[in-house]
Amino acid sequence: MKKIFLIALLTSIFTCALFAENQELTIEKDEAKWSDMTYVTAPVMKILESKECYVVIYQKKYAGTATVTVPKVWNSYKKDAPRKLKFRNIKNPNASFITVVKKNDEFHHVILSCPMKKNNNIWGVIANNLNVEGADKETLEELDI
Repeated sequence: MKKIFLIALLTSIFTCALFAENQELTIEKDEAKWSDMTYVTAPVMKILESKECYVVIYQKKYAGTATVTVPKVWNSYKKDAPRKLKFRNIKNPNASFITVVKKNDEFHHVILSCPMKKNNNIWGVIANNLNVEGADKETLEELDI
């Protein structure tokens, strides 16, 4: 009984190996289906809110931090243009990140993934009497990663 089981097992292994050899496992990549959109992400350390904009402090890849200014106007809906600022609600403030999406290597929109409750420690406030530079810009500069 053991010999018959062993012979049946070996024959099935060799049969599977023969059929597997004839199948082609590579998938052809069609460049027509590729997207022209790319993105860059960076972890967010702090989001400071003012009257006209958000100042996002994000972590660089190897060492240090950098800031970027995102106008609040980008979050408002306009009939002829899509929003440039989108928010995603996440629960863990330590997992917050910023995503800059580009279309044909030009800025398209920015996504802030962070807790939406303002009493969270990732949110901060800039004094009203301070004037923030870049609160009226039309496009986002390249992130210094």
